[in-house]
Amino acid sequence: MIDKLKYIPFIKKLNQYQAMPIIWWTILVLLLPFIFSLCRIPTVWRVGLLFIVFNCLVSYHLGILVKKIALKWYWLLLLPVCFCLIVLIKYANYNLLFGLIYLIFEIFGLMDRQFYK
Repeated sequence: MIDKLKYIPFIKKLNQYQAMPIIWWTILVLLLPFIFSLCRIPTVWRVGLLFIVFNCLVSYHLGILVKKIALKWYWLLLLPVCFCLIVLIKYANYNLLFGLIYLIFEIFGLMDRQFYK
């Protein structure tokens, strides 16, 4: 099914842009909380699995992608800012802290195992 999506002309044209992997991952991170809500997954599981585990892994991966694709540093801000906007709309304000956590994980991914240098 994903292979079929790649060959849709509009998506094929979008994927020509260098920053599209960052944007696709951000869209996924923004849609999953709403999908979890529609599936009536309890809030504790949503925060635990989605916000802590999955989104931290995605943000670390985005930091690696920013370095690999050689994008500007401000692409690191896309996921945390968009996530904070979603939190302001739907979730409790203490979830805004996750935006900062995601930014930190992206910076760790950007550092690429150079923690002690």
